[in-house]
Amino acid sequence: MSQKLFETISLHSNENPLGPSPMALEAIKKYSQDVHCYGSWKPQTLKEKLASKYQVSPNNIAVSAGSYELINLIIHFLVNRDEEILTFDNTFMAYSYNAKRNGRKCVISNMSGLECDLEDLIPLCGKNTKAIFFANPNNPTGTIVTHDSLRNLLETIPSNVLVVADEAYYEYVTNESYPDSVQLLKEFPNLIILRTFSKIYGLAGARVGYGIASESLVETMEEKRLLRSINILGKKAAEAALDDVEYIRRSVSQNSRGKEYLLKELRQLGFAVNDSQANFLYLPFHDNNQKNSVYQTLAKEGLMVCDLEIFGQNNSLRITISLNEINQRIIDCLTQIKK
Repeated sequence: MSQKLFETISLHSNENPLGPSPMALEAIKKYSQDVHCYGSWKPQTLKEKLASKYQVSPNNIAVSAGSYELINLIIHFLVNRDEEILTFDNTFMAYSYNAKRNGRKCVISNMSGLECDLEDLIPLCGKNTKAIFFANPNNPTGTIVTHDSLRNLLETIPSNVLVVADEAYYEYVTNESYPDSVQLLKEFPNLIILRTFSKIYGLAGARVGYGIASESLVETMEEKRLLRSINILGKKAAEAALDDVEYIRRSVSQNSRGKEYLLKELRQLGFAVNDSQANFLYLPFHDNNQKNSVYQTLAKEGLMVCDLEIFGQNNSLRITISLNEINQRIIDCLTQIKK
């Protein structure tokens, strides 16, 4: 086999296979000469650019070192020690992990399928519940919570309970029932929307995320955030990436084509793969032996997918949708298993 076949390909962190926006790279190059200087106390110009994009006030935007920083800030500073957070079992591990590291109780709703059913959370919402976390699209299953479902939750639970919608992959969504969460925020000030430049914008290493929330919640989060946690190159790259509309269009198109191909081929091979609204696919297996066999076969070919044991999930893998030639390598490799 050729050396190229053994090149290690990252398919476990859902990064954009097209790399960063060319405009973002140009901004990094342009401002690299300024890294000897401190950046501003707050990334005000990025806040203003995001506010313009979503037609909200800059005071509704909290910028952070990745949306992960905001998850930690919310749990540490907005949830008291005698309060608890509520989330699902098969979702992004950062919610339960940060609850544990901050000494907050985390109540887990067990998912009966691949969807995060918000109605299941309502009876679990008690007097000590302070924040509800869910990923939309859900990581790792790729399913979505609909607009009507989110509205129903917001209308039903007490208004002092924070609802944190982690929309890291929302740019990839094509399902029209996906929430217009920014619009819902105008009615429900307890809603916090998390988004990031790490996924479709291709800036995972730059660590820039943001939240959209009420002015009072943003004020608290920014007051508690470590000052200058956003570095100047990350801020300028994010600002430039927002302008690169063509890059986003290409990224969406590439992902859609890759997803369609992988779903078709994987199903033909007999894998029980579900539709996804993100840039990854969720593969459940009957047992851990089957999962390990697929994982190891892919790894031998340099295709590093995500073993979801790190999420506390047995018998499942998550595969990032990649470039056409990499997607084909995945199928060629798995075809050998099925022979």
